[in-house]
Amino acid sequence: MRSAIVAFAVTAVIFGSGCGRGPHPGPPPHGPGAPGSRDIIANSFFGGVSVTSIDEECAGRVQLAQGAATVNDACFTGDTNVVLCTDASSANAVQCTASNGKLTLAGTAGDFINYARVR
Repeated sequence: MRSAIVAFAVTAVIFGSGCGRGPHPGPPPHGPGAPGSRDIIANSFFGGVSVTSIDEECAGRVQLAQGAATVNDACFTGDTNVVLCTDASSANAVQCTASNGKLTLAGTAGDFINYARVR
């Protein structure tokens, strides 16, 4: 009797957790997940999740000249922008400051700096 109860409980856990379900259908041909789409599709135990990235890309790489560079781009809209900058050449510190229409970078010599505006 005890083994029957344990078997029933294990079966309920396996099928109740979603392990016994068939394959999930793929993304629709148009809209999120379509070729060329910038949408990201994700699944979780609690249901579907849809994360959408912004089409406006504001990222790149620049080489410093004598430890400084300025990137002029309208995607930088002010000093409240959140910008990530990393030194791709070596483990040196880099400073990046966004303002209206430009990004000012400071670092070491002629290092290459990767930058991306996050917000």
